Amino acid sequence: MEREQIIEAFQKKLDECWNNYMYTLGRYSKESLIKMSEEITATRFLYNELHGGGYPEDYMEYLMRFANPLEVVRDQWLSERNIDFSEELNHALWFLFDKGDAEQFYALDPGYTPIDETNKIVTVREFIERHPCTNLEIMSPGGYVCLTPEKAQMLLSSQSIMGNAGHPDYVMDVTADEILNQKVSDANFSDGTWYMLSVCIQEAEQNQNSFEQGVTMC
Repeated sequence: MEREQIIEAFQKKLDECWNNYMYTLGRYSKESLIKMSEEITATRFLYNELHGGGYPEDYMEYLMRFANPLEVVRDQWLSERNIDFSEELNHALWFLFDKGDAEQFYALDPGYTPIDETNKIVTVREFIERHPCTNLEIMSPGGYVCLTPEKAQMLLSSQSIMGNAGHPDYVMDVTADEILNQKVSDANFSDGTWYMLSVCIQEAEQNQNSFEQGVTMC
């Protein structure tokens, strides 16, 4: 399915969720609506933000499996209680997509058909492109890399940047080819910075194959 088709299907589902939500609100008293103001504001913001189709198709595909994706994202959003709306929404979406445990708490759409069940890899390059305006601290197999948005753009333009081997005094060059094609194995957002763990894709695939075959590597 092409990105345009995914966006169209996702927007249609969001419209259904929003219309149902507005219908439900119509049955509440004014006093109840005042108490629900934070929820209503968050729901409206998320509906408008997600409806724009500016987020990765991986996230949209994942959310479409739920009967009410707007509710799922809103609850995650409100649980984080942060002010930087655009980047915090990215974090909420990443958390839902990466952890994949929301299925335990929310009803699934019985009519949903998975688009692609293969495991998808998010590279450091793709992660930077999705979060162009934030700081990143990456722990990679070759050492630590701290990226401002400007340094991240240098990497994307194939320029080398400076990293260290675990201590600021041990500085080294980190090439774009060395780190951009690594897999993001974990990521957490805190105080305006993404903290990431990256691994070489070949190593990740070898570990996965060994796990599936029941082999213990030393």
